[in-house]
Amino acid sequence: MAAGGRRIALAIALAAGSIPVGTAVAELRIELRDGRVFVLPFERHEVRRIWFDGEEVEGAETAVRLEEDQGPDAPGTDPIAAALAEREGERARGRVLRVGPGEAFRVPSEAAARARAGDTVEILPGHYSDVAIWRADRLTIRGVGGTPVIDGGGRGAGGKAVWVVAGREVVIENVELTGARVPDRNGAGIRAEGADLTLRAVRIHGNEIGILSAVDFSGELRIERSEFFANFVPDWEAAGVPPGHNVYVGGADRFTLLGSWIRGAVDGHNVKTRAKENRILYNRIEDVPNGASSYLVDIAVGAPTLLLGNLLIEGAGSPNRAVVAVAAEGGRERGPFVFAFNTVLAPLPENVAVFNHGTRPVRLLADLVVGPGILARGPFENLGTRSAPLSALLDPARDDFRPRPGSPAIDVAPSRLGRFRGLSLEPAWSYRHPAGLERRTKRGRAHDAGAFEAGG
Repeated sequence: MAAGGRRIALAIALAAGSIPVGTAVAELRIELRDGRVFVLPFERHEVRRIWFDGEEVEGAETAVRLEEDQGPDAPGTDPIAAALAEREGERARGRVLRVGPGEAFRVPSEAAARARAGDTVEILPGHYSDVAIWRADRLTIRGVGGTPVIDGGGRGAGGKAVWVVAGREVVIENVELTGARVPDRNGAGIRAEGADLTLRAVRIHGNEIGILSAVDFSGELRIERSEFFANFVPDWEAAGVPPGHNVYVGGADRFTLLGSWIRGAVDGHNVKTRAKENRILYNRIEDVPNGASSYLVDIAVGAPTLLLGNLLIEGAGSPNRAVVAVAAEGGRERGPFVFAFNTVLAPLPENVAVFNHGTRPVRLLADLVVGPGILARGPFENLGTRSAPLSALLDPARDDFRPRPGSPAIDVAPSRLGRFRGLSLEPAWSYRHPAGLERRTKRGRAHDAGAFEAGG
């Protein structure tokens, strides 16, 4: 590549082993000033070293990115992702335990029983009929060479989940979890009972609940670039139990949901959280055709919450007409609550994008509500949020939710966006389908309302 008339060399050394075909994730994106973009696909853990113009890039193994400004709240960067990369760089390195045919451990539960603090568990592709309890701290558990499927087969470890994670500071990457069924009808793909759990590029489906964190879970529950779908209790009414949810945060100091695709809850909520703080950023959360969740997002106890850059698609058959509910179960004077740069498809006149049961106003900032639904009910302040017909979007039938030229969403965001608890409200990213992120760049005199920039 050329810059300023001279050639720049970029060299990348990978960890031992080839890049798994069909499972790579674009982790290194280079944008040149002349508009060219280069994307090099790896999984983050595969990168060992990077040299740029002859100089080694420090921390490349855990933070594969080259950006001009790496400040914690720099405009155009994601300080949450930067903070995660810094924290991962401090993780102690232990043993590597391999699971799969011909390896030391046949199924994940065997590795779970032997794992010690700081170990890495690598699971080869395959279908494992197994459930496990992970008790060690600082574990990294990941699929390698493809995505292994862990199938509870109608069981739950400890009567709770396919995987019960009791350890602290655990990272789970590139696995698929399904098939949890337990007598009390809340069998989860993952039951989070420890502290500081990160899920990255996981698929959780076909359980009674997708993920359920315990009331005494502490630290951050963080979900990145993941899929949760079709987790439900089919006979919940007859059984006298609550319906299943895709994501249910029963407790956490902070819940972060980033770049993920959450869909198809039945009667339950797609996302329900009782965390002390919520950051729901750049996701696609939706009812599937002919399906109906209760709420797309339920902020049950009114904790400080930011929803930024999400695509929210409400189904016409939903039993609740609110897309996002705030403080329906308490905490009505808490907050702040900021709803910024979201695109909401509200197909019925009685749909409400945000139903605030609290007394503290919700701040609506440059959102786009598409369809006949209304912006909000309960206390709110509107700063650049717009309503528009479905025709204002380019081609939603083909998953293109960008504003059409001439749409009322174009160039309407306020010039001063402010912050949420130190986090800039500048929309630095957009959701990229399925379960990914891409850079968002302002193309006019101001940002467009909603989750996508016109012409992006």
